[in-house]
Amino acid sequence: MLPDPATAPSTPEPHASSETRFRELFEQAPTSIQIVAPDGRTLRVNKAWEALWQIHEGTSLYAFILGEYRLLTDPQLIATGIVSYLQRALNGESVEIPAIYYDVVALGGSGRARWVTARAHPIKDHTGRVLEVMLMHEDITERIAAEQALREREQRFRSLVMATSQTVWSTTPDGRVLEDSPSWRAVTGQSYDEWKEYGWLDAVHPDDRERARRTWLDCAATGTVYETEYRLRQLDGSYRWMAVKGVPIADADGAVREWIGATKDIDDMVSAQAELAERLGREQRHSALLVKVAQASRTLGSALSSQDIAAGLVEEVRAILEVHQAVVSLNVAGDQEINAVSMSDKYARYRSFDVKPNGHGIYAEVCRTNRVMRLTQQELEAHPAYKGFGEHAARHPTMRGWLAVPLVDRKGQNIGLIQASDKLQGDFTEQDEAILVQLASVAANGFENARLYSSLKEQDRRKDEFLAMLAHELRNPLAPIASAAELLKIGIASEERVRRSSEVISRQVKHMTSLVDDLLDISRVTRGLIQLEHVVVDIAATIRSAVEQSRPLIEAREHSLRIEQDPIGAKVMGDPNRLVQVVANLLNNAAKYTPRGGHILLAVERAGSTVHIRVQDNGIGIDTNLLPQVFDLFTQAERTPDRSQGGLGIGLALVKNVVNLHGGTVTADSSGPGQGSVFTVSLTTI
Repeated sequence: MLPDPATAPSTPEPHASSETRFRELFEQAPTSIQIVAPDGRTLRVNKAWEALWQIHEGTSLYAFILGEYRLLTDPQLIATGIVSYLQRALNGESVEIPAIYYDVVALGGSGRARWVTARAHPIKDHTGRVLEVMLMHEDITERIAAEQALREREQRFRSLVMATSQTVWSTTPDGRVLEDSPSWRAVTGQSYDEWKEYGWLDAVHPDDRERARRTWLDCAATGTVYETEYRLRQLDGSYRWMAVKGVPIADADGAVREWIGATKDIDDMVSAQAELAERLGREQRHSALLVKVAQASRTLGSALSSQDIAAGLVEEVRAILEVHQAVVSLNVAGDQEINAVSMSDKYARYRSFDVKPNGHGIYAEVCRTNRVMRLTQQELEAHPAYKGFGEHAARHPTMRGWLAVPLVDRKGQNIGLIQASDKLQGDFTEQDEAILVQLASVAANGFENARLYSSLKEQDRRKDEFLAMLAHELRNPLAPIASAAELLKIGIASEERVRRSSEVISRQVKHMTSLVDDLLDISRVTRGLIQLEHVVVDIAATIRSAVEQSRPLIEAREHSLRIEQDPIGAKVMGDPNRLVQVVANLLNNAAKYTPRGGHILLAVERAGSTVHIRVQDNGIGIDTNLLPQVFDLFTQAERTPDRSQGGLGIGLALVKNVVNLHGGTVTADSSGPGQGSVFTVSLTTI
């Protein structure tokens, strides 16, 4: 049956999309909601979350939370064990998270610390893969406060009941005890004769007795309510805190007729209050500690040099962990060095100690294992590597208790360690360890960034030097070309002069062309734009061709060249022209950087399935600081004053790239300036 058009409902307005409804529900929900990615990043929060933590959109802290912040690395969540619950949720489990007292001040916020509970619910796709986790918070701060207040009221009520039923007393108007009190005798063990008059004061703790007596006599004299607390001896000889209240009872004339009082046991309440005060004190200290760690992290993160980071790190560690000593030791070029030390006046006599670690001992043990070491004094002295400082063990500063954390780079490689020793009070704790691990992580990143920054500055400097050198090399041929061109332009030069001028122009143009070709060649190789041939290459033929190319320069420099080849010919797969270029560049490099009349050795040796091509000279050598970068682009040794070496200093970079494209390796070795150099190319034979 069709509906009557007259009575049919009008067409409804289009419904809001599901996405719009969800967004509005999410934003307006009264519950704090935080959407978390599987890696712990915060993807989104709603208005209730902003109101709960007082972190609002548009602030730098809000941007940090929804940016680089990670829940799984939050020190408060780590310290309270909440991270394990979050990890379960990120692994696909719906989790109830217990209450935690969280302080946003540690993140740089200004809101109040809150007690919260939470529920973490994973959101999965149809395959069960966790896409994100919805974290819903409940603010229970007021409930916690109410429960605490309720517990205290219940404790007071119980104490009052116990006091009323057990310890009730009365005295004369002037404050003397005359009537017996069974409840008093039951609690204190005093007989009537012992407690009458002012004998009850003998049961009061000696430290509280005079105060209790004076207060009681003052109140008895003035007729004011007596109210105090003191420790009272129990039947078993122990002391418990009591709350005492005595009220004067007046007769019809207003004079004090007697005193009625009650003593209630408040020892549990006092202990609870002391425990709560201690707990609050610990939490306040913990919060302050987290603030210090955050401030230290910012300080370390802003330093641009490794030395500044190391110096700042030892000072922060000493202050935060409250220790007498802190040391940062970094691995530099495979060797361990002490980079920064901070000592209290207790160790002032050791401040001049600067002996370099010898790769042994407990420092090296931490770097070798990449594991944290936290030792008491007894454990430290029992450790087999404790005294591993070689001949300097007797002079090394004393270590009393030890906490050491390795410094690890982003690739998991050890770059050194940070260690603290001799706490001002007690042994190192798990909290100390967690703090030092956090600082070590920040510092390790800082050291890497500082090294990268230094490397970039060095590369930029070398690039500028290279450009200046390139301009000079390109400009040098212009003067003779210009002079020859002027002679030709005159038009009256002899045939011989014209010939010589043409030769000058041709020679200089060829030199310029060679320079440009070198630039284009290194550009193509480093960008991977060259195509290598893959044919069988006879190494002996490669050597002959390379020597033929380099011989004019070698002879011009009056060097002697000795060639030693393995009688068994070696063959490799590769590009014959490029391999000739590699050997020729090494020979040219040796010729350029060897003083006139030097000696060059070209040796070819086979070792199993590898052929080694070695070029050795007795030239100017390579400084140890330059050696690690000798194959880098824009790196060149110092030139002679007359710039007799020539070239752009890109030959070795070209050699390395070509050898790498052939699956081989090239190494450089030198004992230092004036000690000559050895370059070795290693290729796999067929």
